[in-house]
Amino acid sequence: MKVTETKMNAFQSSRENAKKITYEERKIKIRILALALLGFLISAKSDRYFPLPDHIPEPVFQIILLPYTCLFFAAFIIFIKPEIAGDAHLSPIDRISAVKLTTVIILIFEAMAFILLIVQDLRYALFGYHLNIPVAIFLFACIGAALIYMLIKDVSQGRLVFFALAAYTGTYLLSIVSFPLHSQRSDMLPLILSGCQSFMAGMTPYGYHDLLYHPPHQVFTYLPGMWMAYLPAAASGVDLRFINLISMLVSALILAYSANGSRNHSMLLIPVFLLTPYLQYRHEIYLGVLFLILSIVFFLDRSNKWWTSSIASGYALATYQFVWVIFPFVVVSAFKRWGIKRAFANSLIAVAIALILVLPFLLGSPEEFIAGVYGNWFYIDIPSINLSYLISLFIPWDSMRIVQGIFLVAIFSLALQRMDPEDCWGWMATALVLFIALNRVINVYFYLIVLLLLVMHGISVSTHNEKPYREEEAPN
Repeated sequence: MKVTETKMNAFQSSRENAKKITYEERKIKIRILALALLGFLISAKSDRYFPLPDHIPEPVFQIILLPYTCLFFAAFIIFIKPEIAGDAHLSPIDRISAVKLTTVIILIFEAMAFILLIVQDLRYALFGYHLNIPVAIFLFACIGAALIYMLIKDVSQGRLVFFALAAYTGTYLLSIVSFPLHSQRSDMLPLILSGCQSFMAGMTPYGYHDLLYHPPHQVFTYLPGMWMAYLPAAASGVDLRFINLISMLVSALILAYSANGSRNHSMLLIPVFLLTPYLQYRHEIYLGVLFLILSIVFFLDRSNKWWTSSIASGYALATYQFVWVIFPFVVVSAFKRWGIKRAFANSLIAVAIALILVLPFLLGSPEEFIAGVYGNWFYIDIPSINLSYLISLFIPWDSMRIVQGIFLVAIFSLALQRMDPEDCWGWMATALVLFIALNRVINVYFYLIVLLLLVMHGISVSTHNEKPYREEEAPN
């Protein structure tokens, strides 16, 4: 009788675990679709007024953009809370595996990336952009054929991730070969290179730089942790984009390792993010360094290595201004996980590391440093996703910082009350997406940071939710 009862309990437990796994897998599929929609919206909108004509009146542009903005935030909310999608109309995604769903998405993404490369080739031909069309066709034909093969055959999520790494590398190398770093197309990496050259010549990079083919006296806007990562390439004469490529690949590998072993396929968020057409298209941005350090913080934090996590967080603080927005949530997570003493120590170490990197340049040229890394953000208006534009109709631009502050304080207060430490990356993404949307300077590539935080959130909560039934299945 006892044996039968034990078997029944085991069977019941097995059924409950199966239901949990199915429910969690549905949630990750919803997250994959939401992330794909976010990536699609960013890629379709692209930069400035594209694909609409540049001479379109600003009010008309913003009205056209309004439904897009609403859809963007709806997709963001669904990613954070996939359960709000409910059970209605979800039977199609129940019939397709998460791997095949992801494969279909990145097949569409690769077609979009190919189109964007062609558009880029035509649009910036005057700047020396010359895409080798036969090579591009061959590369994307191979990528497409491989993805179709993966649709037919069952492949593991790990294999799909490694394929995404290879596809991203191929596309990025094609861009390096075909498209030069021209300051009129984008002054980001040329400006970083100029700053590195100034530093190697014994001068502070925090002055004004005269870039070739660019208006003179360009202010240097990058924190030390960012441009110092590019010093090896600048010193050796290597294209700075190789640093970005290596950083992106290592970041993706760290995230894949963090999600390894998950049965609900949270690892599949990585190829959707990595092969977002806009991320492949923007070969000249510098965010790979930031993505790498945030991935290191993510891995160390999840491994409960609070000492090294504090050091990595300090470097992140000295890398990019948006880290200042999300760092308080790292502190809240540390407080809820380890208590106030260790949270205080964590914060102290991080701030100390950041100051060690920043202070020599701040004290050496304070006016230029502040004008670059802080002041420049308040004198340029680049509205894109149009929440800030709409609010500016009622609140002056100069007061927008107050609105940003109110939102951040409100989210931080809620986090102190309700945040689960495993969920801190979702809170960071929420705070940052609102901060960016209300910012005076809005470049579309800023939202790539939000997508990365969403990937981290998806991995963190998915693997955390598996722990209870992993423990139930552990042998006695």
